[in-house]
Amino acid sequence: MKANRLVGTLTAATLSLTGLIIAAPSADAATCYASSCHHKDPTSTGCNSGAITARSKTAPDGTIVELRYSATCRAAWGRIRNSHVGAEAFVENTQGQNDSQFVSTGRDVYTLMVSDKDIQAHACYATNGGSGFAACTGWY
Repeated sequence: MKANRLVGTLTAATLSLTGLIIAAPSADAATCYASSCHHKDPTSTGCNSGAITARSKTAPDGTIVELRYSATCRAAWGRIRNSHVGAEAFVENTQGQNDSQFVSTGRDVYTLMVSDKDIQAHACYATNGGSGFAACTGWY
């Protein structure tokens, strides 16, 4: 039995070194790119995998507004954290694509995506009812 394990280990090591073992595609492979991501969910498309917070701003009430960006998808979305029910997250790019989402439960929410390929986007936070922006990130 030890001999079988040793042979299996040596075979796997040899195949790995010679490049014959091919990695399976990532389960997080993105399903959209740039404009095809418009109004899609960053989580269900895999765009949230490896995404960064490109810009952030803290509002006077402590709500954190973030512009999230995926280099893989070339798309951006807004996210607010530490907020309240009724607060609105908003994202917009320089081509006028936008989306907004309200916090319905809890304290956090994120928007759907907008394209961010060769253009810029920013995210904003509005207090109850979206009557006016309380804080916006810089453009990225």
